[in-house]
Amino acid sequence: MGQPKSSLLAVLIVGALLCVAVAGLGSLLSSVYAANNTVHEIRGTVQSISPGDTPPVIVVKSLHGSKEEIVVGAIIKPGASVLRGKKKIGLGQIHAGDNVTLKYVKTREGLTIRSIVLHRN
Repeated sequence: MGQPKSSLLAVLIVGALLCVAVAGLGSLLSSVYAANNTVHEIRGTVQSISPGDTPPVIVVKSLHGSKEEIVVGAIIKPGASVLRGKKKIGLGQIHAGDNVTLKYVKTREGLTIRSIVLHRN
């Protein structure tokens, strides 16, 4: 009668180890997914920008298709290029209502801007 109890205990231990391994793999995959280097692009209208905040944040709204709105809010880290055409400009020259193209990536901290191009209105 001692053998069935030890077999059951072994099955429970192996099951618990598998659960821990699967849970760990899931969080590892989530981290990898969250921090990929795929560059996304959106062209739209600036809803808000906070050049004086640390870190600065920009929120852009765009239409996808005929009716679906997409809103992207992202932090602007040092090193991101900010341009009007091909000329470098400061964040203070971008205002709500301006048309821009953002290139951004998803990081563990959230969405991070790679570049902002301000278009003529």
